[in-house]
Amino acid sequence: MDLRWPLLILLLLVLLPVGYALLVRFMPDPEVPDGLPIGHASRLRALPRFQELARQQLLLTQVQLVSVVLVLIGSVWLAARPMHTEVVDKPAKPGDVVLCVDLTPAARAGTVPALAEVRDLLPVLRKEKLRIGMQGFQATTAELLALTDDFDRADAVIAETRSALADPTTSGTRGAATGDGLVTCARTFDAPKAQRGRAVVLIGTGSSTGSVIDLAEAAGIARDRGVTVYAVPAGADRAGVADLKAAAELTGGELVGGPDPIDTVWSREAIRLDPPPTPLRRDGPFVPTVIVLLGLGGLLLAGLRGLFR
Repeated sequence: MDLRWPLLILLLLVLLPVGYALLVRFMPDPEVPDGLPIGHASRLRALPRFQELARQQLLLTQVQLVSVVLVLIGSVWLAARPMHTEVVDKPAKPGDVVLCVDLTPAARAGTVPALAEVRDLLPVLRKEKLRIGMQGFQATTAELLALTDDFDRADAVIAETRSALADPTTSGTRGAATGDGLVTCARTFDAPKAQRGRAVVLIGTGSSTGSVIDLAEAAGIARDRGVTVYAVPAGADRAGVADLKAAAELTGGELVGGPDPIDTVWSREAIRLDPPPTPLRRDGPFVPTVIVLLGLGGLLLAGLRGLFR
């Protein structure tokens, strides 16, 4: 257990004796009451009843002193805000990942190596509680692979798509409807977002030529459906990169570049699905509260005992 404001204890420990010393220094001396001398006082003190009452009075004084000390210790402890650290380890969540691939000729120089990297990563993904799917888009969107945990079939479809894109004779449109493609990809998830993670890997130029829904609006729809978007630029110009980055960040994702973007995406998503244990600080007032209550109980007991003695 630690304290949020540990210096407060030191400050109070210094102020309390200083305040007591000032109180003793400036408090006037109590007047000695006038009275008649008592004869044979030593004999009275020797009486068993007197000694019993004296022991009771000493005990009550000791209880009161200990109770005051307990109340002071507990109050200072509470004022310093006792805390304890609790480690929260959330269980890993299964996930769904949809590849959202721009199939236009302008993006193929980036999509072909990205799909090759996905194939290399499939042996790792097989070991996870994961399903994978793929949507392709140009002017329109087409489902290439429905969400599945059959990684042999996923490997075959991704290999076939990569070969088709690598073939220079494969035709394609000049403009990509990226916004429409992202909306379609975001709507392919079947399980509720509370049960499985949802991630879209958007690979493309970021162009929304001919798209009914622009990329920013599509990202808003994805966010509302609990989908995290990772954007991988493929043949994108400066404006396309900016649009992809803004769309990804709107959903809580990010723009991923570099030599191995798919590996980077998976490392981010793996942490999101299975976050490391995190320490969480909580208030821990139980012990000092018990000390204060014990002190108050002792003062109450001593007061009642003195009242009805």
